[in-house]
Amino acid sequence: MAFEPHNHLLMQKLLLGVGLVLFSYALAGQKNSRTKNATSTYELAEALDQKLVSIELKGTGGHLGPSLKIVCKNLKGKFLRLRVPQGQFMEPSDSTFQTLVIAETQTLAVNTKTPVEVILKTFCAQAGDRSPSVGSVFAVGALAPEHLRNLLKFIAEKGKTDTPAAQNAVWCITGGGSLADIGDAELTKFTAELMGKPIPGYKIKRQAVRIIPGERARYGKALIVEGNYQYFLEKDEKLVMNLLDTNRNLIKQISKDELMKAGEHRSSFHLEVWNLPSGRYIVRIQTKDGRIIKDIEVEF
Repeated sequence: MAFEPHNHLLMQKLLLGVGLVLFSYALAGQKNSRTKNATSTYELAEALDQKLVSIELKGTGGHLGPSLKIVCKNLKGKFLRLRVPQGQFMEPSDSTFQTLVIAETQTLAVNTKTPVEVILKTFCAQAGDRSPSVGSVFAVGALAPEHLRNLLKFIAEKGKTDTPAAQNAVWCITGGGSLADIGDAELTKFTAELMGKPIPGYKIKRQAVRIIPGERARYGKALIVEGNYQYFLEKDEKLVMNLLDTNRNLIKQISKDELMKAGEHRSSFHLEVWNLPSGRYIVRIQTKDGRIIKDIEVEF
């Protein structure tokens, strides 16, 4: 059966419409491709593997906050963006210096003419090793494990990147530091959950230590241990608080005999430890005749 003229015209319009749609998609794809190529963003490790950039990494002195300078030169001949990810380890050429970990993601705009220079914020990943000196040389290492990256993300979101508490939290993950040393309740809770450990019932106040380039990063001397505890008495009792070593030897009496009423009690302790060697101890609440009501383990 022959097509009617109006049916033939309708078919031509339909084919033309389809062709225009396909042509517009092709143009959009080319445009998107050109836009992506013009502003491509590469991960640091990826760009180095593909020899798109060359970099120099040098310490600015210290390990906390803006402590690592990156100088990046474009080898591609086209503008690109370089992403230095949060949680990237930076390894020192001198093994006596600390490994650093990038505290916040930084994206560099790398043009073709002039090398770009940016200061990166970091944390120390190795308490006890030397804090980098000015000009200490570093190289790109591995990406930090997921639990450390999660901690760094939380620290950045809470605006705590430049705080000693954040550095202490990082040391808990990377070096087995004590949760009681963090000193920030929110950070302590989050770090404890990451590590699958209970939140300690005490905190440690330490002597402030300056970050000195070239010197070892360390915790200051423990000065005071403060904690909270609770207990229940079936009857009125005279109680005393003592400090013992791990062999249950008496170190000193913390409080005098005090008559406490029967029932539920919530209390706290304040223990000066500046004159004691570091180690594990027991804070013991006991009756006058020696019956143990509560033992609290502390370590500083």
